[in-house]
Amino acid sequence: MQILSYKLDAFITFDKDSIENFLVLCEDVICKMTSDQKAIFKLKSATHELLVNSLEHGYRKEAGNVSFQIKKHPDKITLEMSDEGSGFDTSRLNSENHDTDLNSINGRGWGLMIIKRLSDSMEITPNTPKGTKISISVSV
Repeated sequence: MQILSYKLDAFITFDKDSIENFLVLCEDVICKMTSDQKAIFKLKSATHELLVNSLEHGYRKEAGNVSFQIKKHPDKITLEMSDEGSGFDTSRLNSENHDTDLNSINGRGWGLMIIKRLSDSMEITPNTPKGTKISISVSV
């Protein structure tokens, strides 16, 4: 079986078991979507970073709703993670250069830099009515 699209909406508490259960579901879907090991690694790593960012920054280490959506296309897989947290000021991206080397990041932005480097494209937009939506694509 090959999964072509999947959506998971979950209420996640900021604890190891809740986070692990969510990641296991997402990783299982990723593995049923492609056999490309490089793409699997990138998608699993991005999913982990996006979830941690949502819970740590969007919900300030409290529980919250997170949505995971993934879709297989002929030459790529798109992944979207959204939350209803405090939101992200996308104008900050213009003032921070995420293409620079690791030494230029001063304690913030590691997760976004990792995600950007793992993916072929990344887009950050507000989630309506509240929160942040991050979409990435990975070639397969």
